[in-house]
Amino acid sequence: MFLKKVGVIFMFAVMTIGCLLCITALSFLLSGEIFSHSIKKSARKKMLGINLVVTVLFFVLYPGILTKDFGGVLTKITILWFMLQIFLIILAVIIKVLRLIYEKTSGTPVDESRRRFLRGCIWVPAIAGSLYGGLYEYGRIEFTNVDIDAGEYTRLSKLKIAQLSDVHLGQFFSVRHLQEVLIQIIQQKADMLVLTGDIFDSTKGSDNDEAIKLLNAYAQFFPFGVYMCWGNHEHLRGIDHLKEELSKTNIKVLNNESVKIFSGDKPLYILGVDFLNGDMTPNVVQAREKYVAKAMENVPENAYKILLAHHSIFLDEAFKNKINLTLTGHTHGGQFGFMGIPLLPMFKYMSGKFEQDGCIGYVSRGAGSWFPFRIGCPPEVTFFNFKVKG
Repeated sequence: MFLKKVGVIFMFAVMTIGCLLCITALSFLLSGEIFSHSIKKSARKKMLGINLVVTVLFFVLYPGILTKDFGGVLTKITILWFMLQIFLIILAVIIKVLRLIYEKTSGTPVDESRRRFLRGCIWVPAIAGSLYGGLYEYGRIEFTNVDIDAGEYTRLSKLKIAQLSDVHLGQFFSVRHLQEVLIQIIQQKADMLVLTGDIFDSTKGSDNDEAIKLLNAYAQFFPFGVYMCWGNHEHLRGIDHLKEELSKTNIKVLNNESVKIFSGDKPLYILGVDFLNGDMTPNVVQAREKYVAKAMENVPENAYKILLAHHSIFLDEAFKNKINLTLTGHTHGGQFGFMGIPLLPMFKYMSGKFEQDGCIGYVSRGAGSWFPFRIGCPPEVTFFNFKVKG
């Protein structure tokens, strides 16, 4: 487990450094569209120097800096700096393409005064975008309501389930912030709270322990209980310790198992599965199918089934097994979107509601993230309101 954790951290560090170097190279190449001609050379050297220093420091200090109180502030400043450059790069490319089209069609070059004006203009939206995504939208949690038709399961009418996913407790989501969110959820009078993984992600184990105690203290406000499934970051942060601490609480972790909520002719069961990645290789697909099959072992066919899974790919298995409602996370909605459309569609199921043959799946955008920046994709807490139509 230790070697796996080290491998993940090293891979993340290498990927991050690669991205930083790519941003540096593109900023250097497009500096003519970003800086005026008189300061281009000196500005380019300064930007290159700052980027290389930051990249080297990241490689040397990571991941030790994650345990320091000031680490979160330094990380946010670094991300804002590089996001500013990404916005500048995007705008510079757009302006360069439009300039080339104009020069090609008109046969005359754009005069220097207009180019100087455009260089000045791109800094305004670039600065605004980086500050908005890093300082405002990232921390502005939306409370989303989704109506669920209970159909013939009339006992579910007026049931309200709150889903909290991908908190990523740590530098960018404090225990105090978690408490504020829980209070808001309680004020909405949710009957049940489900946690769909990546909740406890602090490199300081004391934060995770404090959050567990907090959740346990608030469990009394959810009449039908608090249920959880594991995410990949719980595995990274010491799953055995988390299991031990959670076993002392009223929070029920569903690890390829189920729990009955209602009895009777049309009972309600909550199912949960352990984390597995989204690989589509036969052995991983079979493992996911086994996880779901094990969770369904003692669930009667006539039950209304709600599955908790961290990775959204489990919607495939849920639809195949006719599970009524499946709640997932992991994707963060891509964190970058435009008019509700993810700009980085890296997963089959990215965010929101999916339906197939009467079964429903939902992918939460998550309440937090390990990467403190969002734009066009605010964090969320979701409430599922069961209603009987007619």
